[in-house]
Amino acid sequence: MDHRMEEYRAQGYTVFEGLYDETTMQAWRDEQDRLQALSTEGPHVQERTHWFGNMLERAPQLMWPAVAHPIILDFAEQVVGPFVQLDNLTLAAFPSMDPEEAAGKVSAWHRDRWGRMPNGAYERPLAFNAICYLQDLDDKYGPLRVLPGSHVEPIALAEDEIRKPHQDELLIYMKAGDVVLTHNGLLHSGTPNTSGRKRYFFSVYYNISWLKHTDTFTGPNCQQLINWARSQQDHRALRLLGQDEHLQSRANSGFQQPDEARWHQWAQDDQRVMEEAARRE
Repeated sequence: MDHRMEEYRAQGYTVFEGLYDETTMQAWRDEQDRLQALSTEGPHVQERTHWFGNMLERAPQLMWPAVAHPIILDFAEQVVGPFVQLDNLTLAAFPSMDPEEAAGKVSAWHRDRWGRMPNGAYERPLAFNAICYLQDLDDKYGPLRVLPGSHVEPIALAEDEIRKPHQDELLIYMKAGDVVLTHNGLLHSGTPNTSGRKRYFFSVYYNISWLKHTDTFTGPNCQQLINWARSQQDHRALRLLGQDEHLQSRANSGFQQPDEARWHQWAQDDQRVMEEAARRE
C-alpha cells in the first residue's frame, strides 16, 4: 500500500497539491461570478445566490476536467475500485462575515452524504469529496478543519458543539489549486470567511456507482458527454455519468479474490477496451 493510501485510511483525507493553475481557476471564479450575477435579479432569482449545483450540465467544457481528473480518479479507484460515479458538482463562493460575529465559531461539523457513525474499523467509503479552494486559505479566508481519524472512531458531537472549535481538530491551510479528498465519514468543517472577499471553492462529490446520484445527467450537455464516452468505449467516463455497464457482473463477481487485485484487473480491462476502440478509429 502506498503512502497516500495509508494516510487516507488512517486520517480520512489526503491532499493533492497544485493540481490546477491560475488560468484554470480564474475561469472557474469568473463562472461563479457570472452565475451569481444572473441569480440575483429577474426570473432566475434564487435563495442561495452563492451556491450552484448541477455544474456539469451548466458548464460541461469548463467543469469536465475537474470531474474526470486522472490523478483523482486513479486514486479514487484504489479506494473503492472501478465504481466511481459523480454524485454532484458544486461551484460556490462563501460571502465574508463580520469578524465579531464569526469569532470563536466554525461553520458546522459534519460527516458527508451517504455517511454513518463509524464502528471503530476502517471501511471503504460509500462516497468521497474532492474539494478545491480557488485562493490560498489563511486565518481570514478560513482554513479547513478536520478531526483526523473520525471516519474510523465513533466520535459524537452534542448539538452545542457543532459550531465550536474541537480540541482534536487539525487546521488545513490549503493553497489555491490544491485538492483535498475526504472520506465521507470524516468529521470536518469550514471556518467563517472574514476576508472581506468571496471564498471560492468547488466540490466534486463522488459515490459508488450503484447508489443514486444527486445531479441529473439527462440534460443535453450531459447526454452529449455520455454519447462521447460511449463512442470512445470509455467506461470510466460512463460510470461518472451514471452509466455503469459492468455493474451487474462486477457487483456480483463471487468475491473469491482480494478486492484490490480484482479492481486492478477490471481497471486494466477498461483501459484495454478503450485503447482497442482508439486503434479502430
